[in-house]
Amino acid sequence: MQKVFSVFTQNLAYYNEGYITGGWIDLPQSPEKIESYLKDVVKIDEEHEEYEIADVDEVPFPYESIQWSNLKDLNNLAIIYNSLNTFQKEAIAGYIETAGEEHYSVDELINICLQADSIHYWQYDFDGIESCKDFSLNLKMGYTMAEETGLYEKLEELGVTSYFDFEKYGESYSYSHELLENGYLTFDDCDIDFDMYSEDEIQEEVNQILKKSNEMERRKDCTEELYL
Repeated sequence: MQKVFSVFTQNLAYYNEGYITGGWIDLPQSPEKIESYLKDVVKIDEEHEEYEIADVDEVPFPYESIQWSNLKDLNNLAIIYNSLNTFQKEAIAGYIETAGEEHYSVDELINICLQADSIHYWQYDFDGIESCKDFSLNLKMGYTMAEETGLYEKLEELGVTSYFDFEKYGESYSYSHELLENGYLTFDDCDIDFDMYSEDEIQEEVNQILKKSNEMERRKDCTEELYL
């Protein structure tokens, strides 16, 4: 599975005894690798059960939601997030940014991921956008909305597109939308239900993703064997 982020897990009992016991791990991993990592690297046993996510790298979620999480649950989050497409990941990032919450439970983050298509997020889309990466957010929004509403076509018919202030036009939408790097969100409710998927349902989703991933790996191995 493709790496989503990395975490440094530290055994708290050993830390309180004056030792740094733990290490980095890339997520997601198979459940078996998580078990062996906790046992062999973090040294979890009956007398040293508590641990902390002491550091993170490339985590697309608030650290406050990660620090005291269960690593197995966090791995499930990475597995589900890894199954999403770029558009869905952008929508989730935008939702978390605009919601302004500092803390979610891992189950709540998973519920957000599983409802990514309910987030009211749209990518900027106008003719020539591939050459306009350095445009301001207002300008991207201005061109996008001008094309979406048919305004751009009208301006072309009148021959006045070069006189129109697309940046100011885009700015007018910033009062009712959150403008992000690649797209925008509306400020209205996104209908995210943090309790829509129970722990059992989340685990079932994870199992289905792992099953599909394992099947794809087997097919890849078979294909490679044919060419050996």
